[in-house]
Amino acid sequence: MADLSALREIRAHRARLDAEELALIDQARRDGATWPAIAEALGLASRQAAEQRRDRLAQVAERESRPSRVRLDVGYGESPSQLRDSVADLHRRIGADRRWDARFPRATLVRETLAAAPDAPPGALYDLAAQALADLTAPGVPRFPAPLRAAVDRLEASFTAASPG
Repeated sequence: MADLSALREIRAHRARLDAEELALIDQARRDGATWPAIAEALGLASRQAAEQRRDRLAQVAERESRPSRVRLDVGYGESPSQLRDSVADLHRRIGADRRWDARFPRATLVRETLAAAPDAPPGALYDLAAQALADLTAPGVPRFPAPLRAAVDRLEASFTAASPG
């Protein structure tokens, strides 16, 4: 009988490569790369194909991490899961926004805070979401484009619903 252990490792290798590709695409966007340039680097036919690939990679990453996040929330009810979903959605949208880091002085900090929040224990999740919201609603923060604004509004609503009292 054939040794199938190497075949079993393929899924883990693929997941690591997908995560690395997503991180590299997001970094390229933050560094100012255009979607057509990213498409060309990936060997894709169009900017739309590159954007769709990034979205698919982000969705797969979200799906892959969901079981461990659910385990974090056992005993805390639905609120942490909804808050995690809102945090992850906003983080995904920020990752696709190449101008994000230049939008306002604490934009990079908000991105990094949101990156840490989805895998944090419930107490830390609330604290990280509170800090991100404080930074996103501080004086001097510009009005965001509609999809980002909607994601911030969903995070605010989830945070309010999850907050004690």
